Amino acid sequence: MHSLSVALVLAVFFTTGRQHQHGEAGIGYFLLSPLIPSVCHPGLDYCDFKCFRMADPEKIEKYEHLLNNVLRENLRIVLEERDKVYEDIAAHSQLKQMITCIIESPDQEGLRTKVDLGSNFYVQAHVPDTSRIYVNVGLGFFLELTLQEALGFIDKKLELLNVKLSESTKKSAKIKGQIKFVFEGIRELQQFNERNAAPMDTKKIEVVYAYNIKFSQVWFRSVALSLILWLAPYLFGKYTDTSFPYVAKDDVGQELVGSVGPLENGLQWCPVVSPHLQGQNNLMSCDVEVLPEEEIVIKNDIQEGGLWKPQECQSRYRVAIIVPFRNRSRNLQQFLSYMHPFLTRQQLNYRIVVVEQTAAAAFNRAKLFNIGFVETLKLDHYDCFIFHDVDLLPLNDYNTYGCTHHPRHMYSALDTFRYNLPYRTLFGGAIAMQRVHFQKVNGFSNKFYGWGAEDDDMYERISNVGLVFVRFDPRISTYIMVSHQSSRYQHSDHQHHPQLQAQAGEKTSTEDDGLSSLSYQVVDHQVKKLFTWFLVSC
Repeated sequence: MHSLSVALVLAVFFTTGRQHQHGEAGIGYFLLSPLIPSVCHPGLDYCDFKCFRMADPEKIEKYEHLLNNVLRENLRIVLEERDKVYEDIAAHSQLKQMITCIIESPDQEGLRTKVDLGSNFYVQAHVPDTSRIYVNVGLGFFLELTLQEALGFIDKKLELLNVKLSESTKKSAKIKGQIKFVFEGIRELQQFNERNAAPMDTKKIEVVYAYNIKFSQVWFRSVALSLILWLAPYLFGKYTDTSFPYVAKDDVGQELVGSVGPLENGLQWCPVVSPHLQGQNNLMSCDVEVLPEEEIVIKNDIQEGGLWKPQECQSRYRVAIIVPFRNRSRNLQQFLSYMHPFLTRQQLNYRIVVVEQTAAAAFNRAKLFNIGFVETLKLDHYDCFIFHDVDLLPLNDYNTYGCTHHPRHMYSALDTFRYNLPYRTLFGGAIAMQRVHFQKVNGFSNKFYGWGAEDDDMYERISNVGLVFVRFDPRISTYIMVSHQSSRYQHSDHQHHPQLQAQAGEKTSTEDDGLSSLSYQVVDHQVKKLFTWFLVSC
């Protein structure tokens, strides 16, 4: 068996033997000379070990100045420029949404709006002809365009802004890398000083260790270990499937669609990304606590009916969250205890609506979503709806609960699926849709009693009308499912609706089945402290 003796000479870094007696510097000196002063004795046959012990404090101070006063300042400027680009993207996206609404819902009487006169004074205005619009094309110039021309200009503008945003993101990433590099260098130098603060023996080190290496055993063990490390995560389902397309974390801000309208009470728009976000939460499904109702209300300043909006700025996102419910009181308490603080950190203007079904028929989750949509619009105007199961909780508050330019499937990684995506066309659990999109697909089908199949049917509806859906980065769209007794396809459901199995594979009609064919009866309606509640028979 071939063997090789590998020598580790500890002394060589600090001295190259007796070469120093002629004034020649060792390897260690050349490596460390920019930072470490030399006090070597030219008359000795070795350098004093102390000469390499302490890093130059002046050099460390210069690097700290570079880190704090140059790199971090450059990063602040770049991030401020990127935030301005985000604001421009949000403003143009809002304008695009407004123009699209005017085109899709023309009004012969024109458009009624409010005009800001300054100093927070607004007057009502009537625009009899909405076929043309003035668009700010830059440098203080406004150009009169048709609605289609304006949409074309906005698309070009958004394309340029996205390029600028990408450049800012790359620039900020480069500066962050430089900051990390300098920071690690300073940290290593400081640790170097601390490790060598105590007196050390100045004797020359000439210790040599030798090892026999059997290459065949090393090769076999390396291959075996590599296979284990490569296959084990897949066998145990620890990898998230990231091969599907998704919106990167840094691009979430430009994908979100904000509110349109005048500012209220002299407030400024909230930032595109809330400054109160905490990031990933390592919560386990068994750790979700139930908080007292009064504590949630007081700590988060929740208004009657489960409403909340920030007081320091005007929220960009106005959202109604629809939750279907029956016989899961603890899950609902857990949902409210967790979601209210989660949503307030995102600076949303939101309302939680719980739609409970009576026990007269099998549970129809999709129909309850339709009912919640219709009844919520009777209470107030919302352009964004989140259709959310009561047993799902998001783990990362960078997963903004707002609508995007396309319908959005809100989770890419769920603990019960071992943080994998079971199939690409999955569109259930928690979804976000603009009001116009939900109306365009005619809502959910009303035919699916019991659990299942309505999500796949919604995917078909979205595809049939020419829409596509998106997902956010799996790193921020992770969810857990709190424990509950499953009610999927229970025997009682089949007793009420024996046709359920046949309907699970049935193609429904988008035009004839959905919001347009919805029938139900509101048995009770209450404005509770943490949510708006409807009890319905359907």
